Amino acid sequence: MKNASKRVHREPSRRSLREIPEVDFRTARARRNPYARRIAQEGLVVQVGRGRPRRVLEAGGTMPRSVRFPNRIWTLLERRAKAKGLTLHAALREAILEWARREAS
Repeated sequence: MKNASKRVHREPSRRSLREIPEVDFRTARARRNPYARRIAQEGLVVQVGRGRPRRVLEAGGTMPRSVRFPNRIWTLLERRAKAKGLTLHAALREAILEWARREAS
């Protein structure tokens, strides 16, 4: 009997990736971010620790993204996050926000 909780994640095939149409940015229309004005006024606060952020600190919806690193890099990141007392994802968010702030100034 197979264990239903162990799902194998398969990457999209090259053929299916070729079938995805390219985006024409000349004609594509992006929706306005309803939180952009608030973020510009107050700055962006992203929850780094565990748990749901306080309602007043929520900046709006978030979107999951994938990041690919070799296994040895993930292991290194996990060790460094654990040493700081953070989850891996919290450490990644913190690092990305620090980089974005540094590049913005």
